[in-house]
Amino acid sequence: MHAASAVVVLKPEESRRLIGRAVAQLLSVQHAKARGRLVVVGGGTTRFVAESLTGEDPGLESYAVGWVKDGELGETPKEERGPGPHVWENGELSRVMPFDVIKRFTAGDVYIKGANAIDAEGHVGILMASPVGGTIGLAYPIIMARGCELIMAVSLAKQVPSVLKACELLGQQKGARTMGTPVGMMPIPRGTATVVTEIEAFEILYGLEATLVAAGGVGDCEGALIFHLKGEQGQVDRFFS
Repeated sequence: MHAASAVVVLKPEESRRLIGRAVAQLLSVQHAKARGRLVVVGGGTTRFVAESLTGEDPGLESYAVGWVKDGELGETPKEERGPGPHVWENGELSRVMPFDVIKRFTAGDVYIKGANAIDAEGHVGILMASPVGGTIGLAYPIIMARGCELIMAVSLAKQVPSVLKACELLGQQKGARTMGTPVGMMPIPRGTATVVTEIEAFEILYGLEATLVAAGGVGDCEGALIFHLKGEQGQVDRFFS
């Protein structure tokens, strides 16, 4: 096979779908779905994890509880939310809040969550509007204590200079004048989670080495990311097929 390269543009939703498909193909996810416990928490990117695992799109408005929209930080009203995260236990799927199943987590079980920030050091940040940290506030200590796997699905469009600095600055009760709902941020330190960005997704799905080379655009490409891809000719062709 001959070496080949390409330069590709991913619109924001294309990035989220790419990441979602890749996460769903991870062996640990497939194993937890069939024989253990798997939780997919709702979000704009995890929506596509759920779609890949079930064949059905759970929708954006009802699946993503927290959002940045219309120039504000906010949450979907409770009456407009869907039935909850996707939860598999021993191959059985339900749509419930995961508080009970998390308490039964053991090593090998998997919790999948989206994120709001990632930095060059590999730290990830999750915005929190709940005063008790939401589902991740309960899940993270259990995951760390028992040796479960946390998978963070996050686009490189969410890069920030420093997640730890952002955590230092934010806080619901710090009094900052906020456009929308006041938030804090939970840091997920490098090495404590499996982080899947577009770079990992290209490798998982196509065996391609991806490098982010530029970003931005106008119209339907506002927020687009531009990647250089390198691999065998067949791998590049498969991406374009």
